[in-house]
Amino acid sequence: MNIPNWFYDERVQKIAPEKLTLLLRLAEQLEGKTSQKEIMPVVMGAITSANRRNLMFSKEEFELIFMIMKEGKSEAEKAQMDDMLNRAQRLFSAQSKKGR
Repeated sequence: MNIPNWFYDERVQKIAPEKLTLLLRLAEQLEGKTSQKEIMPVVMGAITSANRRNLMFSKEEFELIFMIMKEGKSEAEKAQMDDMLNRAQRLFSAQSKKGR
């Protein structure tokens, strides 16, 4: 697996190592996938896995990761990533509420 450029961004290094490992696995699973139909099940699985391991990402962590990942992308790619971020946040929020 190629380690994504965003992983080396110093802003990401403030995130707990366990969370970064989870993100690297997620990036590996998403490699080559382009449609939301392919991506969303992987993201949902990652959220479920994170919840089982009590790895909760803050809203700020999600936004930081996506902000870094969007750097250098086209406007269309950024819009698609924003849509994915919104969906992931809704899923994450729903999963977190179920766990309470």
